[in-house]
Amino acid sequence: MARVLRDGAFEGETHIVTGAAQGIGNAVATALAEHGAQVVLVDMNADGLAEAAAEMGKVAHVAPIVAAANVTDEDAVKGVIAQALEATGVVNGIVNVAGITRDARISKKSYDDFKLVMAVHLHGTFLFTREVAAQHWHPMFKANGNEPLDDGVNRFILNFSSVSARNGNIGQIDYTAAKGAIESATKTTAREFSSYRARVNAIAPGPVNTDMLAGVGEAGVAAMGRGTLVGRIAEPEEMAAVICALADPKISGYITGEILQVNGGLYLD
Repeated sequence: MARVLRDGAFEGETHIVTGAAQGIGNAVATALAEHGAQVVLVDMNADGLAEAAAEMGKVAHVAPIVAAANVTDEDAVKGVIAQALEATGVVNGIVNVAGITRDARISKKSYDDFKLVMAVHLHGTFLFTREVAAQHWHPMFKANGNEPLDDGVNRFILNFSSVSARNGNIGQIDYTAAKGAIESATKTTAREFSSYRARVNAIAPGPVNTDMLAGVGEAGVAAMGRGTLVGRIAEPEEMAAVICALADPKISGYITGEILQVNGGLYLD
């Protein structure tokens, strides 16, 4: 995608992006890398990560770090944060994008599918949030005499909700419940992490042109586009541009605890 911020906006920073092998996660990671960040790519798909890293290397200021991991595996998440800290010495931000769907109406939805969808979205977000604090930001806070980290360093967590968290969606009780929980978790985290001077926000996209959306078929996608005020579905790069703006303290340094609706007017809060 075309650069949306000043050149080198995230130079010297380390950003972790989950779900980075494809779709929105890949677009987000690429955009952050284009703006100078050392990006840690996280996904279960090791082959997809390798391909993404090779492609991203063409535009990145610094070669991305690959971390194949399941975001629901506590030990694996601990390992990703440790790997990032060992390689770069710092984690400035985390973008929790990883997600899945297992659509079925409530009467037909298996408990295993329900738990899996909740785990990938909500548990994965929690684990990465907890570990960056436990391994990195909180020890610095303690070393600072339990005083706020007013050191001018950019720190952020950006989570992904969905328009469906407010609007509901047939067949997605697990997905919509997880996204609603992520919005609440975002606000609580913003309060708890204020002493780290970490900004914690989420975006709630509408329909985005990804493989996940393609499952509803062309007619369904077209109908979604017509339902927006802008008359179309979004591209992953448009979500990435919003993430870049929220990650940039020069633009969004006074924004925290917010859920930004990025849905093309599909739903007006």
